[in-house]
Amino acid sequence: MINEYLIYGLHKNISELLGKKELKQALDEMANYIREVPEWNLQTDYEDIQTAYHYMLQYFRQNVDDPQRTKLYNDLIRKSYVLNDRILVSLNQIASTEYYYICLREQRKNPKTLSDYQLMLESFTEDSAITELLHEGEKREEKMSELRIRHENACTELFKKVWVSPIWDTDMGQAAHNMLHSVMISPNDLALFISAVTLGALQVFDIQKYLFLMDAYNHSEPIISQRALVGIVLLSLNYSQRLENEPEVKARLQLLNENVDFIRNMTDIQIQLLRTRETKKVDKKMREEIIPEVMKQTDRLRNAKLGLEELEDELMSNDKNPDWKEWKDESNLSDKLKELGDMQLEGVDVYMSTFAQLKTYPFFREIGNWFYPFDPYHSAVIRSVPEAERKNNVLLQSMLNTSFFCNSDKYSFCFTIGRIPAAQRNLYTANLSEQNMQEFEAALPIQKAEQKRQDILSRQYIQDLYRFYKVHPRRHEFNDIFDDSMNLYYCPVLKESISNPEQQCQITEYLFQKGYYQEASAQFEQLIQQGVDTAEIYQKLGFCYQRTKNYQKAVEAYIQADIRQSDNVWTNRHLAQCYRMLKEIDNALSYYEKVEAVQPEDLTLLLYIGQCYVELKRYDEAFARFFKVEYLDPQSLKAQRAIAWCSYITNKMEQAEKYYEKLLRQSHPQEIDFLNAGHVAWSLKNIDKAARLYIQGSKIQDDTEAFIKLILKDKDELLRHGISSEDIPLMLDIIRYQQS
Repeated sequence: MINEYLIYGLHKNISELLGKKELKQALDEMANYIREVPEWNLQTDYEDIQTAYHYMLQYFRQNVDDPQRTKLYNDLIRKSYVLNDRILVSLNQIASTEYYYICLREQRKNPKTLSDYQLMLESFTEDSAITELLHEGEKREEKMSELRIRHENACTELFKKVWVSPIWDTDMGQAAHNMLHSVMISPNDLALFISAVTLGALQVFDIQKYLFLMDAYNHSEPIISQRALVGIVLLSLNYSQRLENEPEVKARLQLLNENVDFIRNMTDIQIQLLRTRETKKVDKKMREEIIPEVMKQTDRLRNAKLGLEELEDELMSNDKNPDWKEWKDESNLSDKLKELGDMQLEGVDVYMSTFAQLKTYPFFREIGNWFYPFDPYHSAVIRSVPEAERKNNVLLQSMLNTSFFCNSDKYSFCFTIGRIPAAQRNLYTANLSEQNMQEFEAALPIQKAEQKRQDILSRQYIQDLYRFYKVHPRRHEFNDIFDDSMNLYYCPVLKESISNPEQQCQITEYLFQKGYYQEASAQFEQLIQQGVDTAEIYQKLGFCYQRTKNYQKAVEAYIQADIRQSDNVWTNRHLAQCYRMLKEIDNALSYYEKVEAVQPEDLTLLLYIGQCYVELKRYDEAFARFFKVEYLDPQSLKAQRAIAWCSYITNKMEQAEKYYEKLLRQSHPQEIDFLNAGHVAWSLKNIDKAARLYIQGSKIQDDTEAFIKLILKDKDELLRHGISSEDIPLMLDIIRYQQS
């Protein structure tokens, strides 16, 4: 019996071979583990594919005209993919300890059908209405509690049933559609059903489930349609090659691409998926910067020594603690928190780090609960925070209605609040000012209205999925879909759905602003091919290439920008930068001088122009620029370094020595200052002074050999100044001896 590791390895190899249209090799590889399968019908299907392909090749060799050949070949590829998946499931369900296969074995014993679960969910709606009419007070609450628990158990079972369901046949597909169109099942339950279909298809591909999600996208309830669309996108990303062999998918997507709402929804989801990349950055910032700074401040405040009278005086006044101001200035925490706030408003998931630790409650032991839309009447919520308190506590209502929290985080929040004694919960609310309470109350209707917005529903669902794949205790058993690029530009099936110029501009601009320059450059190129070829587009394309060190392409893009908008200072400056990197100094200088004509007192620009003149050995013109910078800014260390080095290479040794001494009198002279000052002293035959300067310089980085490499890098310049090549090893050993 082959082991689990080998099963996954073979399955992956066969999928890759099928993706490359190497059907013969894929079938040969499949033969290595088909004999281990206990289900004889799978072996029969394998033999049918082999036979059909064998005959197809024979007809092809005999030059038989067959207009259906391509269709037949693609059909054999599809069947081979499906058979490969069925073999994987068949072998793993025997002994795999993965949670998916544990549930699969359990559900094989479950006699209930989708139709049974449909009746159970529909009856909850009817029974709830009857209970509300027939009972009052505690009796009603008791009956409703029983109904809720029974309903929640049915939802839990249904999720697992659908999640591990085998490839759907016609009957199963029809039962799923019946459930989808039932007016008696709540939108929340159907949303959970959609999630089960999506996760099941992500585990084992099923074209019927994919097509079902396309039907579900047309549902009138936004929470259902948006979950379905997210599922379509994730499955398309995960099975891009397979879906190219599915003509029905292409046809239906082509129809959807004519729907304006679909195009807008796709754009929103694309940007939301790209934002998941930022979640890692936020998580890192929270762990490495913000939380340590908050803890540091807490310690400082705890250790502050104030007399009792001083403390009373401060409590009676509105003065801020000077320690706080000093701390904020030192740590920049306020800037970091503002940055997080801006990211939150933009839609970035800033709460992952906070709530990741709050997924250990018993509620999350059931896999379906990770995806159930937040329901304030869920029995677990009611047990944590009683209904009366939820209704009366405006702050709690505001937190639970906010669009910033995803569904699973709202459940986590309730369970965490539930662990705080009620008296303490109410105490905080009681201490809020009247103005704050009014602000919370005013925000509630807006928050409730926001909850129905399609982009918010899809964003919250993506965040729920992200938490599942990143935090679930058995997450390592699932293929983490968020490890991929999430860029639909690289997904052939969906590329058309985000390809119109307006969408492309929006998505490309996001990639550009977030610094994903490689991807942005490819999409800027596509925009240009579509006719969006403004100066700004070419500027941004050039900038992308410049940031990825492709300077030649950057120059080409900037020149196109210059053609469309001549004499633009920004374009000319960046052209000069790229030409400098390409060592085309004459070209760089010509563009720098164009900028200088507009910005004659830009100090950085003058320094770059001076460096170009140095490289062209036009030293008088270089000095003119460097001295101009020093005149405009007498404290400019960059100007002083430039004058000092230029003086050295032009043999103006007294001037060089004067400027290096000036640099070394600074509070924090740099390693390069000691290095170059040592060169000057040595060239003036002051060997002892040179040695002292070199030794001081080597101590700055505490890396003698690295400093010696800097000296050797300037060997040609030292030789040109009359230093003997035999003396250089001696000087280097003097430095080494002083450091040992």
